[in-house]
Order: sequence, then C-alpha cells, then structure tokens
Amino acid sequence: MGVPDTTTFTLQDVVTDINPTTDDLVDCFADASASGFDAAYSGSKNELLNFRNYNYVPLTSISGSTTSVGKPALGCTSTLDTTYYHDGAGIFPVVSDIMYTDSGGTTLLVGTYRTNSLTVSHVNTTDSSGIVTAVYVC
Repeated sequence: MGVPDTTTFTLQDVVTDINPTTDDLVDCFADASASGFDAAYSGSKNELLNFRNYNYVPLTSISGSTTSVGKPALGCTSTLDTTYYHDGAGIFPVVSDIMYTDSGGTTLLVGTYRTNSLTVSHVNTTDSSGIVTAVYVC
C-alpha cells in the first residue's frame, strides 16, 4: 500500500505499512527497507516525514556471478555463484530496474554481471546508482 505522498500522514500509516516489532518511530526505521524510501524525503531518517512516499516492494532474487565481467561478451561464461536482488516486477531485471547485493536493498550492485533464472542467462550492466542500463541475452 505505501505511505501517502503528503505531509498529513500519521505514525499509524507507517506502522500499518511496515509492521514493526513495536509501534514506535525508532522501530519503524529499524524495520524499514532502504529501497522503500523516496530519496526526495528520506533525509537523515530521524523524523516521521522521512517516510513520506515510502513504498517497499519486495525484491526478487536472481543467481549471478560474483565478479564483474567488464564486457558483456565475457559475461555469458561466468560462473553463477552468488545471489543478487532487483526491484523489478519480472523474473529477470530489465532496463531501469535497480539491482542490489542484499535482500534488504541497502547495497547497490554496480558493474556488469551475469544473471540467470530458470534456463536463460543475461548479462546486466548497472550504473553507479544500481540502475540497469543494458541487458544482453546470452
């Protein structure tokens, strides 16, 4: 559902969305996912308004290569030996999705990595913001 993009939401709106262990602001920050915050409002994460437009979408896991392959052509033979995560709606990340190294969405994946789900391999290139800028099918 998400927290409204207004200045009139309440702590209860945040509690309803995050479902923290205890219903206080400190625990809401502790239990919130970094990828759910709107960068325009996240600030220092020390006041209720930092949750404005908060909308956490569970991340999708995908197998990937641990080492950045440098060039997409080199990626198709890389070993799939780790798990990455993306915020896209599909099985595979697509251009404009954001990729992460952790399920909480706190560490961005930057570089060119092979990813695989089911039987199709891709090489995804992300920019410094973790945003997928290109996808190559192997």
